[in-house]
Amino acid sequence: MSNKPIPCIVGFGGITPAGRGSHNLSYSRMIYDLESEKNKAQYLKHVLSLCGLIDETVETAEIDKFIKDKEQEVLKNTLMRKLDYEFFRETFWTYDYEMPANACGQLPFRLDPVKHYASRQHPKALGMSILGITDAMNDAGFDVRGAIDKYGRNKVGCFAGCAVMNMDRYSGDGLFASYPLGKRASSKHISFTLPEMTADFINAYVTGSLGITGHFIGACATSLYNMNAGVELIKSGKSELVIVGAAEAILGPPAYIGFSAMGAMATDQRMKDLQSLLGEGDELNYRNFCRPFGDNMGMVCGESAGFAILMSDRLAIETGANIRGCILNVNINADGNKKSISGPGAGNYFSVGKTFKDLEQVFGEKVFKDSCAFIAHGTGTPLNRITESHIMSTFAKEFDVANMPVTSVKSKLGHTMGTAGMDQLWAGLGALETQKLSGICTIPKLADDVFKDNLDYYLQDKEFDNKKDIVFLNSKGFGGNNATTALISSDLTRTLLEKKYSKSELGNWESKLSDTLSAREKNKSQAVNNDLQPIYDFDKDVLDLTDLKISKTNIVTSTGFDYELESDLSKDDF
Repeated sequence: MSNKPIPCIVGFGGITPAGRGSHNLSYSRMIYDLESEKNKAQYLKHVLSLCGLIDETVETAEIDKFIKDKEQEVLKNTLMRKLDYEFFRETFWTYDYEMPANACGQLPFRLDPVKHYASRQHPKALGMSILGITDAMNDAGFDVRGAIDKYGRNKVGCFAGCAVMNMDRYSGDGLFASYPLGKRASSKHISFTLPEMTADFINAYVTGSLGITGHFIGACATSLYNMNAGVELIKSGKSELVIVGAAEAILGPPAYIGFSAMGAMATDQRMKDLQSLLGEGDELNYRNFCRPFGDNMGMVCGESAGFAILMSDRLAIETGANIRGCILNVNINADGNKKSISGPGAGNYFSVGKTFKDLEQVFGEKVFKDSCAFIAHGTGTPLNRITESHIMSTFAKEFDVANMPVTSVKSKLGHTMGTAGMDQLWAGLGALETQKLSGICTIPKLADDVFKDNLDYYLQDKEFDNKKDIVFLNSKGFGGNNATTALISSDLTRTLLEKKYSKSELGNWESKLSDTLSAREKNKSQAVNNDLQPIYDFDKDVLDLTDLKISKTNIVTSTGFDYELESDLSKDDF
């Protein structure tokens, strides 16, 4: 066994159309009908608390009944639904008319994340980022910022951002509309429009990181591009703690008009035409607008933020972290020559094929074949259903994988663009930990042109037929950006750790882990009751020239940190 570091997932959080990403709370909504009454109650309470909808006058003894009575209201105001126009018009300046498309994956109720902390004209996506990274740290169950300080703020990585740009009245829309509307542009407009602002906010106001930071834009594969950067940084040994993720809030006129003009959007008229063709009647059901691998005609936009905390196995063992799984590799391939920007090419065959090969190489043919499922990109467009189903079916046959479960979370969340891969990740974690897969519940049957050999498309939520330990995550982006990885379960990750560590070392980890799990359970209660205070340390521990003592060997700060100046290079390397 190689001593190469294993990138372990020790925490995940976010803000999604289903609620919080931590503690499988969002996933409870995805498989709601399969959940226990206890999990349903926790889910309902966390959404109502997060959105400020629990009446303070309700007596403690009556709270359970109050929450149960709100069940249908919560279900109606989560996941895919009709766009809340009133709320939407509060976010944008420039437009006041009906959009051609009205379905969307919107945050629960009228949740406005920037109202949860001391924000100052922050775009919605940045507010989602602050809530999301705080949620991820809560999910970890240990003092992440304390671990960062102990390990070294200069050794921590962060890769996060959006695929499009921030485009509400406090960013792009405000910047572009200010002059023609006779309004003043804010000094923040241009900077808040930049896609890398999510990483910058996390570093400046959450972790205080002095390490490597950045953002890799790969259109709809952006999340997995950032995941690749984090995984490679850990595998190289240059860092042992990396935050990766994305935040996208594009529910507004620019995206809706642009994608509708492209012909990629599930507009109201196109859905009416499809329903007429299929004999489904005239009344539009906005819940069913996104139809991956069924008879379909376009994608639906969504908004979401998601962040994973990655640690090397060494640091995870030392810290007593809760290892929820691992990512061993991310394969990225461009499409090469193709007919159009939006049309898929050959690249995804390479990224998916290499990921199959990775798993066979590490775990062996039998383990791999019997224990994998696939969360597809699954946009709900005709081209995607044909090409991606052919890719999945082809490699399932080549690697002798029979009846591989397949789903797409976009059927319930919409296409969250840059965050799509993070949505797949938290759904994958939920699927492996519950052994229940959220199905494509918006289609009665597969389209005739979908490739089906060796695949088992889940058209309803259900338990796996046998234990699964691997979930493929596949993302395809406009312009030819393809990224594929495999999420490895905590159980299968444990088999890798047992090859690297002694029983004594694992025993020490497990001893610390029990404390982490106890703390994590308390943290879950905070998330359910919305007692979780967002981390936003604006204007705290700011360093200027007088706060640094500099020599050729180290930099010492007035806040108590001593950073050794080290080189990654050696003269023997060249």
